[in-house]
Formats: sequence, structure tokens, C-alpha cells
Amino acid sequence: MLKTYEKVKKWWRNTIPQEICISPKFKKIFWGVLFVISISLILTIDSLPDPIDLEEGQVSRMDIKAPRSITFVDEEKTSELREQAAQSVGRVYEEDVNIINNVNRDISNFFTEIRETRRKLFLLESSIENIEADESIDEQTAEEESRFTAEQEILAEIIQKYTEISDETIATLITSSDEALQLLEIEANKLTTDIYQQRFTPEDLPKIRERITQELMALDISREHRLALANIMEVFIRPNMIFDEAATNEKREEARKKVTPVTHTVRQDEMIVRSGDVVTEDDIKVLEALGLLKPQVNYLSIAGVIIIVLDLVIISSIYLYKYKREIWDDPARLGFLELMVLIILIFAKIIDVLPPVNYFYLPYLLPVAMASILVTVLISTEIALFLTVFISLLVALLFNGDFSVALLGFISGLVGIFSVSRLSQRNDLVRAGFYVSGVQALLVTGIGFINHVDNWWHIVGNIIVAVANGVMVAIFANGLLPYLEALFGLTSSVKLLELSNPSHPLLSKMVFEAPGTYNHSLIVANLAETAANNIGANSLLARVGSYYHDIGKIKRPYFFTENHMGRENPHDKLSPNLSALIIKSHVKDGVELAREYKLPEQIIDIIKQHHGTNLISYFYQQALEENVHDSVEESDFRYDGPKPKSKEAAIIMLADISEAAVRSKNFNKTNQNRIEGLVRELIRGKLIEGQLDESDLTFRELDIIIESFVKVLSGIYHQRIEYPENVLKEMKKADKNDKDSNK
Repeated sequence: MLKTYEKVKKWWRNTIPQEICISPKFKKIFWGVLFVISISLILTIDSLPDPIDLEEGQVSRMDIKAPRSITFVDEEKTSELREQAAQSVGRVYEEDVNIINNVNRDISNFFTEIRETRRKLFLLESSIENIEADESIDEQTAEEESRFTAEQEILAEIIQKYTEISDETIATLITSSDEALQLLEIEANKLTTDIYQQRFTPEDLPKIRERITQELMALDISREHRLALANIMEVFIRPNMIFDEAATNEKREEARKKVTPVTHTVRQDEMIVRSGDVVTEDDIKVLEALGLLKPQVNYLSIAGVIIIVLDLVIISSIYLYKYKREIWDDPARLGFLELMVLIILIFAKIIDVLPPVNYFYLPYLLPVAMASILVTVLISTEIALFLTVFISLLVALLFNGDFSVALLGFISGLVGIFSVSRLSQRNDLVRAGFYVSGVQALLVTGIGFINHVDNWWHIVGNIIVAVANGVMVAIFANGLLPYLEALFGLTSSVKLLELSNPSHPLLSKMVFEAPGTYNHSLIVANLAETAANNIGANSLLARVGSYYHDIGKIKRPYFFTENHMGRENPHDKLSPNLSALIIKSHVKDGVELAREYKLPEQIIDIIKQHHGTNLISYFYQQALEENVHDSVEESDFRYDGPKPKSKEAAIIMLADISEAAVRSKNFNKTNQNRIEGLVRELIRGKLIEGQLDESDLTFRELDIIIESFVKVLSGIYHQRIEYPENVLKEMKKADKNDKDSNK
């Protein structure tokens, strides 16, 4: 096994360039392909056959039970019944209203041909009578032979034209007089008119001919003429009802469709064949219906599922790439979304393979809302909505197109999203679970009414399943949240609220060891939270990030002016380079403390970025003054960065410098215009330096931030009213009376 692994590893290294393997694009493609394969496997695992090799007449060597309930159509018996129904439908005929005219025309044409033949024969006979008497015997013989040949040709012409008319009939008609022919034609037309007074089909022709024979027997004509006329009528009379094959086939198809298919129902775990039993034809049908008998892999079905999954994943990727680029570029959040999809699908597959329970439809137990809630809490509402739709479509596919399960998952997901959109404590997750239970109970009741459920216990059972779904959502969302935060480095509102508690060890440590920094952080938090809220950024993250942005100062608190408390400034005894190094180190120290206390990565990023690459101008200028003849490296006096990469980090940077500058400046702080001018100048400077280039802040948002800062700072440094002396005396006297009464 190890040798095989080493071979594969060696082949991979030799085939795929290492710079490609470690590139973010390659990793994203790799995990994306793996994600598609995982979804496809979950959805199509049932398509892989588990064959049973049995034939009719064989003895089964094992017990075979139905793995699932199924109702299937007995195609053979159904086909037999449908054919019987089709054959019971009579042939459809259409009346030919022109048939009598056509028949009369054909009879008239026939008698015309007879008269023409008689005329030709008469002319030939007349030419023979004109033979000269003095002709020799040989010449007379030759003339007679020529006449006989001509007669035969004339007769052959009419016989070939009317092959169905007997030679005797033609001979009788030719030897008849014109009056006799006229009479026969008239009788034929009468018979035709009489016969076509009724409708008849080809099957009725024998009866029609028998009727003609009977009517001819009543005519006062010679036997030869009677037989000739019978022959003529037999040939020319045709059915006036024509077989309509298309209409007949349509009627028969309708009859086939009306036949109810013969179905057989097999319950899950029902015994199909026992060990030692002879396999019957019916057993084979059941095994084939269940797909157990030499099943074929349905490659088209698998391909269809893969195509649908690919479409959904590609559309989702395009959406994230174009409209949510911050998530597309973050492997952790992408991985979290993929994991949520897989967890729900695995849940769905487990539910799908569970045996059915009377009165309970288990697919309604699928906790889609759990994924919706967790994505809302850890990423955003918009992404949660998108993921809920994505999961609901896949769930419908997994449960064989049961869109009631998809609808239930989608609606419950929406309820979960709206329930935690303003999460303030962990109990909100429990409340969201109860909301999901209530809405799902109403939904399953409505679905039951739509489906005309006769047994009310089914509705009651499904309501119980819906309530259990909400309970599962609350339990799993609460239980998985901290693990998902740790696994993917994501930060939820709940975590941020816990970090904002003043009793947190780091904040408590700051209060006692760096009280000035703590008070500074509180003011920065007020500034940042107000500004973030006004521009639509994450105000909670801005507030909590502000609390912790300067925790690195705890290590050397007295090197920062807000913590001097009237003490001697330690920087007076240090070189500018060393002072700058100490000042810069509070960022690194803050990151180390944050990691030690397991603060979220978002907070650590704010600690790293809240000074960007700013210049420590005070000590830089001091260094320039002290080292007039020596070169001073500006980079030694700049923070290491990086620059703020989020709006929240940029806001905290601006709030930090604004609070420090306003506090340190010696001017009338009750003058709001002076405060606004100073704040605008500071922010404009950071903008020119390029410190805000990577934060995605717009000029409009910067104006809102300035207005927010000015409003908060003006409230902090507003003018106090000086109480008159007599008012102070009254207040002291009231305090003294309160103390005496308490005694």
C-alpha cells in the first residue's frame, strides 16, 4: 500500500508542476471538482447496481427481500388487456357518396364498349360478303383466315380490358340485339340504384350479391342474359362504406389508453423469494421492477445528474465571482459553504435510506434551516439566501423530484435566516429553531390538505416531524457553531458579543495594566461603531475590533502617553529609533496576545492593519533633528503593515488617529468646526498616503465617516455648564440630609 502511495506521489510531482499545485487558482479548481464529484456521488449512489443472478425455474440460494416499497406495472398483462380492448373496437368506415355515380358510369362505359365491338365486327362481316365470286378457292380461304384473325383481335381487346367479365358474358352481349343490350343496361342501372339505397361494407358483399341474384330471378329475360347481368353486377358493384384505417387506429389507441395498467405493490422488507424456492415468472417481474435482477447502470441518469450539478455549481461560481468577490477570494469561506451543502445532502441521503415509518414522512425531517442559520451568522444574509435555494434544488433532485421537500426546506431556511439576522445572544438560535418548527408545522398541514390526505394521522405525524425538524435545527446550529468558527477561522456575532464583555480576561487585564489605553479603546469603539453603522459595514466587528486593537500596549503600557498618568516620559531617555521600535512593537505584541487568547482571525487582522504603514512622525522628526549629518531611514519609523484590507479595519485606523489627535491638540474642543477641520485633515492625509487603497471605502463613505466622528467627538468634548455657588451649597446640603436619614 505504501509503495503504491509513493508511486502515485512521485507521478504527481513529475507530471504536475509544483508552482501550479500551490497556486490558489489550482487549489480552487481542485476543491471545486472534488465538490462536484462529492455531490454527484451522494445523488447517484443508488444508481450503482447490486445484481442478483437468477432465472425463471432456478432454485434460489438465499432469501431476497424488497429493499424498498414499490408499485410497478405488469407490462405483459397490461399489454395483453390493451390489445384485447383494441381488437374489440370495430373497424371505422366512411361512406363514399359518389359511389353510385361511379358504378353507373362504369356500367355505361362497359355497354358502350360492347356496342363498339359489335360495330367493328359488323363492319368486318360486311367486308367479307363483298368478296368476288370469281376468286379462286385459295383466295377465299385466305380471306376467311384474315377475317377470323381480325375477329379474334377485336374480341381480345375487350376481353383484356375487362378481365373480370367472363368470356361467356361478353359473347352473350355481343350476339345480343341492340334492343336487348339497351334493356340489360336499364336493368343494371335499376339494380344499382336499388342496392345503394343501403350502406354496406366489403364484408357485406356476399349478401349483396345473393340479393342481386334473387332480384335477377324475377326479371323476364333469357337465362343467358340473366347470367350475363349477374356477372356484370358482381364485377362493378363495390361497397359504399370505405375502411378508414387512420380513424380505426385512433379509436383502438383510445381503447388501449382507457385500460387501467395492471399494477403490483411490494412493501419494503416483503419476502420476494425464499431460500430453496423455485423462481417463478412473477418473481422475476418483481426483481426486475426493483432493479435487482442483472441491473444495468443507468449512465444517462447519472450523466443527467452530473450536468444539473455542474450547472448549479457554475452558476453559483459566476455569482460569487461577479457579485461576492470577497467570498470567492476567501478559501475558508468557500470551504465552509461547500461543507454546509455536503452536510445537508448527507443528512438527506441518510433519511432517504431509512425504512418508512407509518404516518411520518421522514424527508420532512431534513434540517435545511440549520445551514441557512449558520451561513447567516458566519457570513451574510445574502449568501445564506443563495445557499438555501442551491440546497433546496439539490434536495428535490435527491428525493426523486419531490418538490414539497424542497419547498419546505426553502421556506424553513428563509425563516431561519430572518430569525438570526440580528443575532444578539446564543438563545436567539434556540428561538430560531422554534420559529422553524411553527412555520414547518403550518406548511406540512397545508401540503396535506392540497394532497387530499384522508387519514388525519398522517397530518398529525408530519406535524410532529416538522416540530422535530426545528428542534434539530436549534441543537445542531448551537452545537456546530463554535467548531465551525474554529475550523474555518470565521467569526459569528455571538462570538463577537462574548468578546465585547468587559469581563473578558484581556479587557480586564487592560483595565488594570493600561487604563489609559482602555479608555482610549472605548472612545475609538464608539467612533468606529457609529461610522460603520452609518455606512452599512459590520458595526459589531468594528466595536469589538476597537476594544482589542491596542492590546499590545499591555506589555509596555508606560511607553504610551495615555498611560503616563503624570509620570516621567520614558522616551526622554531613549533614542528616537528605539522609541519608534517600541511603539511599533505594540502591533506585534497585540497579535501574539490575540493568538494566545484565541481571538478570531478577523480581530487579529484588525490589530495588524489598524496602523497600516503609517509613519511615526514624532520620533522621525526627532531623529532628523538629532542626526543632521547622518542619514535616517524612513522605513525604520514606519509600521510594518499591512494596510487595512476591510472597511472595518480602515474605520478603526481613522477613529484611532482622530481620537488621539483631538485629545492631544491644545485648542477649544467645544468648537465643532475646529474638530471637523482636524478630522478632515487627518483623513485626507491618510487618503493621500494611500493607506486606504485596499479598504474599498468610497469618497461618499469617507464623508459619512467624518460626519459620524465629528458628531461623537463633539458629544464627548461638549461644553459643561458651571453651576452657581448657591446651587452647589444646596446640592451638598441635600446630600447631607440623605446620609442622616439613612442612619
